[in-house]
Amino acid sequence: MISEFAPAKINLSLHLVGQKSNGYHLLDSIVSFVNVGDNISIAPGKSGDLKVAGPFAKDLPSANNNLVLKAARLFGSIKLSQITLEKNIPVTSGIGGGSADAAATVRLFSKFYNKPEPPIGKLISLGSDVPVCMQKGIVRMMGVGEEIINLSPAPKVGILLVNPRKALSTAEVFNGVKEKNNSGVNLHGSIEKNLNSWFDWINSMRNDLTASAIDLIPDIRFILDKLIACDGARVVRMSGSGATCFALFEDFDLLQNAKFKIMKECPSFWCEAGKLI
Repeated sequence: MISEFAPAKINLSLHLVGQKSNGYHLLDSIVSFVNVGDNISIAPGKSGDLKVAGPFAKDLPSANNNLVLKAARLFGSIKLSQITLEKNIPVTSGIGGGSADAAATVRLFSKFYNKPEPPIGKLISLGSDVPVCMQKGIVRMMGVGEEIINLSPAPKVGILLVNPRKALSTAEVFNGVKEKNNSGVNLHGSIEKNLNSWFDWINSMRNDLTASAIDLIPDIRFILDKLIACDGARVVRMSGSGATCFALFEDFDLLQNAKFKIMKECPSFWCEAGKLI
């Protein structure tokens, strides 16, 4: 059995800058990835179905409609192996779980079968976040996900992820946004070597979906307030369309203290500490 890690995707910022006539929203987002995520593995010579394991396996509605199988099918006539998805992060939580899983499947099948990765048009047919989930480090994602610019390696920054274990519909969040023509990302500071200046750059941005998500799940506001109150939290924001929120830390000891504090005060929430990769 061989495997591929599917790191969670974090929208360090998410600016909603327009909407196309076909309804698709236009984004300008700074994205990074975390050493917390799912795992995809394949065992050659077995059936081509999908086995789902892990703490959040039961939350997936149907294994047969999973993006992992759709990604595998992009490789055409290859006889599919037994695929296992170890689901370690919450479903529909704003940290790119399904897209990250699809991207990891593409990387795994490409390496194992020595086949080229599908073009971006094929990748984006799986989901708008799939192309960016093929990347590493700090990435700017624009348009409907098809415009990608790699900015820099990830700085040595810790991250605390908190989710109230409540699924949130991306479509409902976007539909609830009142203003959809906002300013884009300012790249000034994107290659800043000084960590304080880098944090200032991330803090100068925003997530335009936050208010709409809070209207649907008020616990998001509660989590953001908890994270803001944590010693050492340098940036606090919601990721994607929610409901996962994050705090960035320079001090990894303070990160662990914050994790223990949140787990003690909010035992029903999902809470994981990691680092940007």
